[in-house]
Amino acid sequence: MTTVEILQIIREPIWIIECETPVPAGFPSPAEDYRGTKVDLNAILLPNPNCTYMARVKGTSMDGAPAHITDGALITVDCSIKPEPGHIVVAAVEGEFTIKRLEKRGATYWLVPDNPNHHSTDISLLGDGFEVWGVVTHAVTEFINGKLKEHVRTRRLQ
Repeated sequence: MTTVEILQIIREPIWIIECETPVPAGFPSPAEDYRGTKVDLNAILLPNPNCTYMARVKGTSMDGAPAHITDGALITVDCSIKPEPGHIVVAAVEGEFTIKRLEKRGATYWLVPDNPNHHSTDISLLGDGFEVWGVVTHAVTEFINGKLKEHVRTRRLQ
C-alpha cells in the first residue's frame, strides 16, 4: 500500500518569478528573455490554508497514468473539498494513510491505484476502518534526486 506522511507547513509567501513566455514541449523557439510577475506558491498550492496540508508520498501505487504521482512526491491535500468519483484522495484505512483515486462502481465506492500492479479496495468492506482526510489538489515531483528531501523537514503524526 502506498502511504503518506503528513508535513508541517510554513505559511509565509514563497515567491518565484513566473516566466510569461510559453515553454513549448516540442522544438525550441527563439524567444527573448522575459521576466514575469512574482507568484506566491502558497497562494497556488494552499488556497484554503486552514483546510490544506502537505504530505509526502511513500510507495508506487499512484505512479501510473494518469496521475503519475511518484514515490517521494509532495502533495497538497484540501480537506474543504467534498470527495467525488475521479478525485485522488488521502484516506485513513485501518489506521494507515493512503493515497488512491476514488471511484464509484455501481452502488459501491472503491479506492483505486493508478498503477495496475496494485489492487483496488472496496470501501464498503472496510466499515469503520475508513475515513477520507481530503482531496489531493497538487503534486510536486522531483526530477533531480536529493534536493526536495534536503529542504523539506518531516514529522510523523501520532
